[in-house]
Amino acid sequence: MGGLRGQQRRVLRQAHLPWSERVKDPREARGTRHGHLGLLGLVVAAFAVGKKGLKQAGQLARDVGARTRKRLGLPHSVVGSTLWRLLEQQSSDGLRETLKAQAVQVLEDPNTPRLPFPLGVVSVDGKSLWTTHQGEVEALEAVANDEEGRELWRLGALRAVLTSALAAPCLDLEFLGAKEGESPAFRQLLPRVVEAYGEHFGVVTADAGLTSARNAALVREADKHYCFGLKGNQPTLHEYAMRAIASKQCPARSRTEERAHGKTVVRELWTHALAPDEVDFPGARLLLLVRQQHWDDDDNLLEEDYRYFVTSLDTTVFNFHQLLRLVRVHWGIENRHNWTLDVVLGEDARQPCRPTRTALEVVAWLRALALNLLACFRARLSPEGRHLVEWARACELLRDSLVHGRRPQEACLPAA
Repeated sequence: MGGLRGQQRRVLRQAHLPWSERVKDPREARGTRHGHLGLLGLVVAAFAVGKKGLKQAGQLARDVGARTRKRLGLPHSVVGSTLWRLLEQQSSDGLRETLKAQAVQVLEDPNTPRLPFPLGVVSVDGKSLWTTHQGEVEALEAVANDEEGRELWRLGALRAVLTSALAAPCLDLEFLGAKEGESPAFRQLLPRVVEAYGEHFGVVTADAGLTSARNAALVREADKHYCFGLKGNQPTLHEYAMRAIASKQCPARSRTEERAHGKTVVRELWTHALAPDEVDFPGARLLLLVRQQHWDDDDNLLEEDYRYFVTSLDTTVFNFHQLLRLVRVHWGIENRHNWTLDVVLGEDARQPCRPTRTALEVVAWLRALALNLLACFRARLSPEGRHLVEWARACELLRDSLVHGRRPQEACLPAA
């Protein structure tokens, strides 16, 4: 039982959020029944255990055990309308600092599981937060791409995620509204991430939409390496990479093979080392090609995909196997982070607040806190075979830990 109590203490420490002093209560002082941070913490806890609506969050408050509720400052009983009114009024001030404090706790914990890379890796990727056709929302981007021709109003965010940690915690967000592009947002986001977390990573990865000489120079000026995707937005470099690697006609430098969704997935890496000034791209040392193939059980090729990359890394820093894994880790931001936000936390499908830009941003910060809580909890669960526990199961176990004050023995956290 002592071990179980120790596990519960670790869960409570993770769930006890380090709220910044800048997070202020927007409500009038008189007549407030529930503590401000307790209400915000309840929304985070509800998101983390898979609850998508504020009514469900209120139900969670009634389910949580008294000891857990006291430790986390959660209200005993609250209705969804109370949470709705709070989110409608809440400012986003201090939420970035709260996410930073949470992430630093994770990164400074020596027990945080990490992938076997010589340098930490931060992946940057854009993602939609919310899309609607129900009417104009101030400061959101209008996109006329609905199948029925209706205007869509969208708010997105560029995210920095530490993908070299098994939990892949979110480090920071830069929001994208009307007339706001990803590349300018990258130039706002990266300096903050370097200042806050620079000691924890040495490589920045991004898709082709962020690939530019200016962004590459920004990464190198911060004394970090980059690995950027190459597509048609960099036509000269993309075409050069295709010609340079195709002309070699050599075996792959690295190869992996695994089973996924009833198919065999084969990934292979080819490289081209760049001489100084061979290409006009700041700090570029290697061009990469990753070929991904899907085969069925009868050795029929079902799908084949070629992707090109440019990087400032060379094989004295990352060997060929690590370079292939680096590319795969960046691709993993889609299913380790973006997919989880949409499917488990319901980010793009449902917004439990009035759709103003401020309220949507507040909820996005709270969801990032919740995802970090859930992902770090899941990363330390005993794996099921070769894989981590499924997200839905991790939500159930985290809820059990909060509600009952203990974890089932068959899925306990590693001892401290």
